[in-house]
Amino acid sequence: MTVSIFIKRLFTYNLSLFIVNGLLWGAFHSLPLLLGIGMEWFFDRVTSQSHDYLWLAVPLIFIVLVRVSRVGVFFWAFFKWVTYIYDIQAILRTNMLKGIMRWPGRNLPASPGEAVSRFREDVDEVVEYVESWVDFWGRLAFAVISLVIMARINWQITLVALLPLIAVTLLNNLSGNRARRYGQQNREATGRITSFIAESFGAVQALKLGQAEEHVHKRFVELNESRRQAALKDNLFKQWMRSLNQHVLSICTGIILLMCASAMKAGHFTVGNFALFTTYLSNIAFSISLFGYMVFQHKRLKVSLDRMSVLFRPGEQERIMEPSETYLYGEPPEPPVIRKDPKERLQRLEIKRLSYTYPNSENGISDVSFTLERGKFVVVTGRIGSGKSTLVRTLLGLLPKTDGAVLWNGQTVDPAAFLIPPRAAYTPQVPRLFSDTLRENIIQGSPADEDTLARAIRLAVMEKDIEDLEKGLDTFVGPRGVMLSGGQIQRAATARMMMTESDLFIFDDLSSALDVETEKQLWDRLFKERDVTCIAVSHRKAALAQADHIIVMKDGRIEAEGSLDDLLGTCTEMQLLWQGEVATEEDTDESLVTANTKL
Repeated sequence: MTVSIFIKRLFTYNLSLFIVNGLLWGAFHSLPLLLGIGMEWFFDRVTSQSHDYLWLAVPLIFIVLVRVSRVGVFFWAFFKWVTYIYDIQAILRTNMLKGIMRWPGRNLPASPGEAVSRFREDVDEVVEYVESWVDFWGRLAFAVISLVIMARINWQITLVALLPLIAVTLLNNLSGNRARRYGQQNREATGRITSFIAESFGAVQALKLGQAEEHVHKRFVELNESRRQAALKDNLFKQWMRSLNQHVLSICTGIILLMCASAMKAGHFTVGNFALFTTYLSNIAFSISLFGYMVFQHKRLKVSLDRMSVLFRPGEQERIMEPSETYLYGEPPEPPVIRKDPKERLQRLEIKRLSYTYPNSENGISDVSFTLERGKFVVVTGRIGSGKSTLVRTLLGLLPKTDGAVLWNGQTVDPAAFLIPPRAAYTPQVPRLFSDTLRENIIQGSPADEDTLARAIRLAVMEKDIEDLEKGLDTFVGPRGVMLSGGQIQRAATARMMMTESDLFIFDDLSSALDVETEKQLWDRLFKERDVTCIAVSHRKAALAQADHIIVMKDGRIEAEGSLDDLLGTCTEMQLLWQGEVATEEDTDESLVTANTKL
């Protein structure tokens, strides 16, 4: 999206509120015109040695009334302005969040820290630009009318007042490329350090185990210094441009005042004219400074627009100003609840010729087909890099398939939109928990009853863990669940998935951090439930032994499929995987014995 199109949509999004703000702030900025006339009226009568004190008091009363009116207009205009900017901020951030949620697998082209920087700094940059345009109309009206009044008194002096506008506009146009460059460098540096801080908090245990605190601190100092220099350049250049504009205006104002004094000495200028000129000049200076700074802002706006557009999928950038309700003064409606339609209840899931290839790579999956009946348990197994997780993520629409189809009860569906709770629930290989209580991580804000919660905890084999925690379900788990063990994180994610009561459960190597006994308990409890339908990525015996059907992946394709007994008798790859797990378990046991001996 070009800057001009973005600006057009920005101002037409809530046109009525923009016009109201323009009129109110226009009135606020235009009222000083009356102050200048009142000042001229008062000083001309004072210098004429008038003894009519009533007429001397009238302009003063008039000035007081104008100032009181201006204060009233300010509060009214400020209320409307706050409403307007909150509306703009809400629509931009809402649309950016929607853009993020539409990414397949939420694989953003920016880190979380950089995304937060776009939500904060870049949106604020847009609001500041809009604020200048709201002020622009009143400032323009004041500048034009005041210059006309001043020209009628002395056109030569008025002509000099126009010179700073030309100089300031020229300076800001010449600085445009540098303004964009400094602004972009500052935002990028801020995003990098924000992202680094977030990642460091989420990897505290790994950093401690690797004794990498010193290296992390060194890297933090480097990023912080880079950000400091980028912010210093950006802010210094911005302040320098403002200062330069003000200096140009101050010099021109001084020249104008000297010309006024000369005209007064020659008798072509009254004290009242001088009072009017001095009243108007300061406001004209602010107006010209604003016009010049708007040119500077326009150059920087493209940086913010480009950075915000990155959060949208290719071809969706124009949706950044897509209208939607923002609910500034009322509670938003409850989110729609997807209820189970008996007609949509899973009976048969068909995967036909499913394919996906990673960008700039030959890796992925190709021509994968299989069928899953209700109440069955399918295990996808294979070596590392065989395409197991890619298959699951493509099946769910988290990766955009390049070919193939997903059929739910014989009907082709869009997996990204359709395979969501309560139809399908998914737990990834590395589950993510929020920095909240264990209860909130499991129920995720849903008004679930205690029986449903207790069932989910039981199926996830978490009863004993919750009893051992000091505050039970109300224990805070820390950023990304750092206060829990790896197995507890995986089982908390399992409980969260069970809360959805979905027709289809999909696990991606969920048992990788569980001991053999806990894993066996988990599968046994799960398959004692009625009509449980599962797809699990695993190479563990406990899962393979429970499987109704096993799919063996190799090099992104199905190498073989069938029951465990059939595959162990006919598939070399399955035999190697089975033997490899036994060896791995023995090696692990031996390592534990050695470690205990050393301790």
